[in-house]
Amino acid sequence: MGCSDIKFPWKDISFEDAKIMANNSNKIIMLDFYSPWWGACNRLDTDTFADKHVIDFSQSNFINLKINTDTDEGFQLFKKFHGVSLPTILFLNPDGNEIDRLIGYHDANTYLGKINDVVKGVNTLDYFLQIYNQYSDSSLISLNIGNKYLERNLIDDAKPFFYNVLNGKNKKYYQEAEYRIAYLEYENNNFEPLLTFIDNNPNSDFTYTGIRTVIRYYRGSADTTEEVAYYKKLINFFPTDPNALNSYGWRMSELEMNLDDALEKTQLAVQLSNDNIGTKANILDTEAEILWKLDRVEEAIQAIEKAILLNPDYEYFINQKNKFLESL
Repeated sequence: MGCSDIKFPWKDISFEDAKIMANNSNKIIMLDFYSPWWGACNRLDTDTFADKHVIDFSQSNFINLKINTDTDEGFQLFKKFHGVSLPTILFLNPDGNEIDRLIGYHDANTYLGKINDVVKGVNTLDYFLQIYNQYSDSSLISLNIGNKYLERNLIDDAKPFFYNVLNGKNKKYYQEAEYRIAYLEYENNNFEPLLTFIDNNPNSDFTYTGIRTVIRYYRGSADTTEEVAYYKKLINFFPTDPNALNSYGWRMSELEMNLDDALEKTQLAVQLSNDNIGTKANILDTEAEILWKLDRVEEAIQAIEKAILLNPDYEYFINQKNKFLESL
């Protein structure tokens, strides 16, 4: 995969106009729900949506819209489709009905595989529902259906399929089903199963997501002590994950707590992110912000200039540099 000089084919039109265009062209509507300050959204722009193969396939098959959820109109559309987290990419038929969605960052190779499935109509919710009764052991199909419902925030529809997995014979999928059920219990204000899962499965990928969920809960309830404790748990469980280290560093800069430790972890994250330009630029911004909070302004300027070199068109980085310069 490689970057292209051709720009991604975004359409600057309304959602209603996109449906008309999709009907006339027999194409699928793609909605990229994003926030300009969210790192994973920016990585999609700098990495995935800059890939030539992604651009060509998207041009041929989709009507592509970017939806900024920081605007009232964008947020209302996000809520209409039961959006939960960013980035979320929806694929809709010309009538505006959902075919499938992708949540989070996906590199170009993974994204291409996903959008090929969307166009072919495979590995979608409708696809899995159609083949559900064709298998004697439907554990994997049940897990896929549960996950598809959960992505759409349809909790009551998702739960029975996760219990199907736990009641089935194939233990390979137990851990994921157990995590999903713990998460659904959390959604029903029962916190204990999720906390138990985290403590019992420190090396699980689902534990990473679970800790982030707990962090969001404590942040929303303004319990800074518990929030910071779970940030510490996150970086202790995943000490070489640049995104974990970066999120810890940025939050500590916001809280103006543990700044020396946050700087150390963020500088390690920069070293660990050398292969990913988008991630490295965002981590350099975090490093710059922490340095600025530590009154090391000249070093902060040097760090943000490195970020600008990696992503020169990102206005936020330029504004950060101006903020630092004004404080000299």
